[in-house]
Amino acid sequence: MTQNPPSPDLDPRLLSRLQAGAQALQPWLVGRRRLFHSAPELGWQEIETTAQIVSDLRAGGYEVIAGPDFLGDVPRAGLSADPIPGEGDTGCIAVFDSGRPGPTVCLRVDIDALPIEEARGNHAPAAGGYASGTVGVMHACGHDGHAAIGLGTARLLREHLKTGRGRLKLLFQPAEEGGRGGRAVAEAGWMDDVDLFFAIHLGLGVPTGSAAFAVDGFLANARYDVTLTGQAAHAGKTPEGGRNALLGAAQAVQGLHGLAQSSRPGIRVNVGILSAGTAVNIVPERATFEFEMRAGDSEDLATLDRRCRAMIEGAAMAHGLDCAMEPMGGAEAWSNPEAIARWATAVNRTAGAFATALPEFFFGASEDATTLARRVAARGGMAGVFVLGADLADDHHTPHFDFDEAALSRSVLLTSSLIAAAMDLSAAG
Repeated sequence: MTQNPPSPDLDPRLLSRLQAGAQALQPWLVGRRRLFHSAPELGWQEIETTAQIVSDLRAGGYEVIAGPDFLGDVPRAGLSADPIPGEGDTGCIAVFDSGRPGPTVCLRVDIDALPIEEARGNHAPAAGGYASGTVGVMHACGHDGHAAIGLGTARLLREHLKTGRGRLKLLFQPAEEGGRGGRAVAEAGWMDDVDLFFAIHLGLGVPTGSAAFAVDGFLANARYDVTLTGQAAHAGKTPEGGRNALLGAAQAVQGLHGLAQSSRPGIRVNVGILSAGTAVNIVPERATFEFEMRAGDSEDLATLDRRCRAMIEGAAMAHGLDCAMEPMGGAEAWSNPEAIARWATAVNRTAGAFATALPEFFFGASEDATTLARRVAARGGMAGVFVLGADLADDHHTPHFDFDEAALSRSVLLTSSLIAAAMDLSAAG
């Protein structure tokens, strides 16, 4: 493989069909997005979501690998302590082989939701009757839209794929939140023959009608679940006989947040969950917390990782506690190479999908697709993660999150055009 981008040219007859077809798909895309939005599922638990995706893809004539065959026996971080039937065997990949020599192209979309209770008042999904029907779970990041875009791309391109060269992979990735699914997909080998990889993300402050291809500032991140174990005791009669796991956790948590003070770019630490104790008159024997760290590059993250672990181990030692830290996932630092940004910008201009391409865009968060992108790039392939404009009702990961659904057909036109250019498709018939 080489790092040279394909031609951005598109067959005029095919482009005309893609433009008309994407616009005609808009009501269907909205329907699929709202279906997924109303029935959100957490990472590794996207069972019904996956079933719908697989049904749509197989009805369209794609070869689909799903269930245990998709990820095989690779490790999955963050599975439930009490197993749920079907958990961990979610997500799928659709494959089309043209039978002609050419590149292997992969579009990745993510499908999982977040543990957030969706807003009901002054909220379009609630008013429209498609708000989450699952207590405490919500599509608050746009993955419902991503899944719809992936399916729309499959529908729009299917009749034209036989005219092209190479192979197409449409990856519907589970467990993006927390940086878990991308690592499993990479370890399962699905990126090992990919020549051109791209992923998409809606919103993130990019307005409707605009897109960002020259994207940098994807932060490396890592997550841990921590358990501190001490000794219970009567808090009034013999407190000195106990070893207080809550105090050890509190000291560790404060220390961790102090480590975020740094002149290095992107350094961030957050403890999102802390739990300890059983009663007010018992010295807490056990404490658990979950934290994540981020950095602008992978080397800085490795240094921060060592410091965070040392902080936790030191606090545990000071309080006489046993300490267990379980890695729960992560993502890699990334910046889109200039060559793929130029190529995608040129294809977008030809297709007329998004009227404006931002000259640069700082991502400023982590994205699981970077693990897949780096896997492809390490083998000499090209990879990029693109941000597609959609006005937001509120920020990502909040109860009032919603996005402008007008972005759906624009996004399908773009993704289909990128694949068409890469595989040299022409109008069928």
